[in-house]
Amino acid sequence: MTTAKKVYLVSNGDLRQPACLNGWPLQEKTLKQVRNALKKLGFDSEALPKFDKKRKHGFLSRQCEGTEAFSKIDPDAPVIIVLNIWAYAHHITGPLQTHRGPVLLLANFDGTFPGLVALLNHSASLDRLNVKHSRLWSESFASDPFFMENLATWLKTGQIKHSMAHLTDGRQVKLSSGAEAIGKELAERIRRERRIMGQFDPGCMGMMNAVMDPAKLGAVGMPIEYLNQSDLVAEMNLVSDEEAQKYLDYLIRKGANFHWGTNKFKELVYDQVLSQMKMYAAACRFVARYGLSAIGIPYQYGLVRCVPASDLIEGMLNNTDRPMVKDPDTKQAVMPGEVIPHFNEGDIGAGVPQLLMKEIYMAKKMPAETTLHDVRWGGEYDGKFVWVLMISGGAPPAHFGGWKKTHINRQPSGYFPLGGGTCSGVCKPGVFTWARFYEAYNEIGMDCGTGEMLELPEAEVQRRLQATDPQWPIANAYIPGYGRNELMASHMSNHIVVGYGDILQELLALCKHLGIKTRVGGDAGKALKKK
Repeated sequence: MTTAKKVYLVSNGDLRQPACLNGWPLQEKTLKQVRNALKKLGFDSEALPKFDKKRKHGFLSRQCEGTEAFSKIDPDAPVIIVLNIWAYAHHITGPLQTHRGPVLLLANFDGTFPGLVALLNHSASLDRLNVKHSRLWSESFASDPFFMENLATWLKTGQIKHSMAHLTDGRQVKLSSGAEAIGKELAERIRRERRIMGQFDPGCMGMMNAVMDPAKLGAVGMPIEYLNQSDLVAEMNLVSDEEAQKYLDYLIRKGANFHWGTNKFKELVYDQVLSQMKMYAAACRFVARYGLSAIGIPYQYGLVRCVPASDLIEGMLNNTDRPMVKDPDTKQAVMPGEVIPHFNEGDIGAGVPQLLMKEIYMAKKMPAETTLHDVRWGGEYDGKFVWVLMISGGAPPAHFGGWKKTHINRQPSGYFPLGGGTCSGVCKPGVFTWARFYEAYNEIGMDCGTGEMLELPEAEVQRRLQATDPQWPIANAYIPGYGRNELMASHMSNHIVVGYGDILQELLALCKHLGIKTRVGGDAGKALKKK
């Protein structure tokens, strides 16, 4: 650890001005709290960048701003990245790759202002880029003993070592003969036939952990087909209004709840959804054209300025009950009667487990729907730590109980100026399997486990929705032994993949035979550990 008594506080932020404006008052409050905490421990601090009177905030909002800020920092100085809102990790990952001093990622633990989501993404992005760092989170910062104790440790040693007792090495678990057989057979099939992963313009929203080494993915039988967003828009333009209307009619017949309005700037209107149906058809055409096994569309960068949101499309693709699309070249239906795994935001770290879980579900003749969620927030309820898992709309209707329990709301206008609908609902109760694939320090791995979706009282569900984003799907997830501090200490992404039913042993076996190292999170790992 450096002997310097000065710590730099870097406020990383969103690309989007409304998000930075909305989050700045809380950021100012947190910066003051952290300064006070550092002062109590005998350290001075300097915040970068400085408050910008024109933009009315002091966040980094571009990578070039990050490089400028770090050019003013002693390369050996301790740096704290203060995260109170969603922030684009690549604003600071580049500068940190050449920074020699200790690095701490510090986040609030709040649902409305998702700094914890940003911390998990920043940490996974730095792991992907081989940058050593520490994590710390809090609800109250300077008045939180957990926070103060760990901050003092970091200032003294340059690192925080959280307990990893909640993780079980996959090599130490005992698997059933049936799971071993399924895993071995599927691994052999995947290696022989390959599963092509279609990824549109990776790196959406600064998620460097979503950009993985194609050599490592190809080596386990999942080569990447890199696709272009502009080509997706071009394909949408080839889908007729008549064809798009058929897909919309299907959803209406199935009882989907569209929350229509008349003001396109703030409400969901017909033309937005018709455009979304064209994107759905275009995505299916890409699956057929390139022989894809999974596909990932990163909305925001690029597409947000061209077409309505991709989220309703994502939920449709991830659902078995979806409109049939015919390839215009072959006239054949695209993956009839199957889900087409869609990894939201182009995050291939979610796409890999979604694909592998689909293969297992189909082999076991179980419902094959999966989705990723953000690890958005969580809190105690009835003696259990219950996570709020939430994503902007990629969850399949099957997870809510079908189209009749699915709500299509307009995406918030601040982040989705061209509108478009979500695919929203409350995830039904039941046992689920979770997973996350990652690349860290030049190795690939899979974390996984099991949990239970809980059916909470309506008032509690609404409280959680109003504290986060009520337009989006929500899962109230209990993962025994993988509560707040356990997950925050080790989870390798802001995203987590879920599917209903316990297929943990089969997933571990499949990963083993593909050569992917595994860790089991929480009590599920302890239950499987060899005696």
